[in-house]
Amino acid sequence: MRVYLANVASWTFPNQGSEMLCQKGFQVGGNWLDPPFQRQLEDFSADVVIYAPHRRVDAVVLRKKDVLRVSTLLWALYPDYLTGWDREKNVHMDGFLESVADIMPYFRRHAVNSFFTKRLLEERIQGFQFEVCFLGLDLEAIDRCRRGKRRERSSLTVLWQHRWRTDKNLRGALDIIETLAAKHRDVTFLVGRNEDWDEPFWAPQGLKDYFAQAVPRLARLGNVHFLSRFATQVDYWRLLSEVDIAFSCSYHETFGIAMLEAAYAGAACVVPNTVAYPEIHSGALVLNHSEIASGLSRLVQEPQFRAEVAHRCRQNAGKYHVNSTAEKLAGLIAQVRQTVNLVAD
Repeated sequence: MRVYLANVASWTFPNQGSEMLCQKGFQVGGNWLDPPFQRQLEDFSADVVIYAPHRRVDAVVLRKKDVLRVSTLLWALYPDYLTGWDREKNVHMDGFLESVADIMPYFRRHAVNSFFTKRLLEERIQGFQFEVCFLGLDLEAIDRCRRGKRRERSSLTVLWQHRWRTDKNLRGALDIIETLAAKHRDVTFLVGRNEDWDEPFWAPQGLKDYFAQAVPRLARLGNVHFLSRFATQVDYWRLLSEVDIAFSCSYHETFGIAMLEAAYAGAACVVPNTVAYPEIHSGALVLNHSEIASGLSRLVQEPQFRAEVAHRCRQNAGKYHVNSTAEKLAGLIAQVRQTVNLVAD
């Protein structure tokens, strides 16, 4: 059976998951998967499509005729695209994208990536139930990049690695880093994805102007460093093996792959007590936004507490294996095919 993952990137569903589906007898392709699974939909002749609607210009867009022609499972990985996003309030809007709402009855199954997303969408479109198919990590690959035993180092490293957007609270992250870098001069603070700006809606000029003003101040501190995007996922995982503390201060998260990767790599993590973070990141230090800086400072100053949080984080992240995601998807695919067979009979 040929299964196509439309708009599902390999950072969301690592190749290990596609390999497991292949072991179960599926042929797998996807427009955003990494080789050898990267294929265009029109060249694939799919039996089942797993569809994650997305706003990117290179995204696959399915219409009613496409969904009727090929059995399709909706996997709503990007709910802000479906609900809309209020940039001023940093919250999901109350609507549901009409072009997807119109074809909701024709999807064979409806799935999401967290219970947070399930509640979010079921409140906005009546009459549909969403099953939860958690995302997962390639745990073995991250372990291989840990370079054996994590080395004891003379100074600590704190990482913020998220998209440069308003909803990820770049400005709040820079403020936290500036405050803590001045206080803890022997700690290295890393800001990932340097100037990897998103589209203007998410990265307005005002945010870019604020960054330009903050850069000279951060540079003068001497212990704040900006990292460009890594050439490969493996290079990034190798960096994570050397990070002691990672944090998010985002307003928008429906799962949180980046923080789970840092957690499994051994970092003590701090996340905000909002959106999907309390559900998915129960091992982390879960704090209100106003408490994140003080939480980070405590982790810097208290080695035993930092070790306890890091242990909890790794234990929790270990529950989210991409093999479990593949198992769940295989079960959903089987249900889709069973439904098709019943209709045919």
